[in-house]
Amino acid sequence: MMKKAFAVAVLAVCTLPAGAAAQNAADPTKMVQMFSVPLKLDGATMQVIILNDRTVEALFPQSQAKAALRTKGRMTTLLLVQGKATKDFEFDPTLKVEQKGKTLEGKASSMKNFTAGKVPKGESIQGMVELPEKVDLYAPFKVTLNGKTVEFRLNEDDVRDYGNR
Repeated sequence: MMKKAFAVAVLAVCTLPAGAAAQNAADPTKMVQMFSVPLKLDGATMQVIILNDRTVEALFPQSQAKAALRTKGRMTTLLLVQGKATKDFEFDPTLKVEQKGKTLEGKASSMKNFTAGKVPKGESIQGMVELPEKVDLYAPFKVTLNGKTVEFRLNEDDVRDYGNR
């Protein structure tokens, strides 16, 4: 029950209107928006979020694993991928990041339905993907999941002020 409520709460945070971005930078919603991009799959609407000190605090304020997630996010690039199936579809959790001509394949950990196979309409999908090395957040990079690609182009000031050092 707790996971389902959490997923709904996080999904609500990630789907707030863009006008919310004008709020205070310490706002948890703004932290998540600064370090995330939407990814529309054929069968699901997803959100890809870079986990760093600020986004971990915003997404997992009460979690026992918060310190471990922050530490892992400092050592490598850690992505939280979540969303909801809009129809029955085949999901492939293989996530690749391409930056500066180099492709990294992430190691996925499922939290809910983040495994290969059929996901029924209406089901939540949530997982973490750890990349084998850090991505340069100052340079654009592409994330590919389930055959669809989205590009991260983070604001340099946000990375400097709120990203991990």
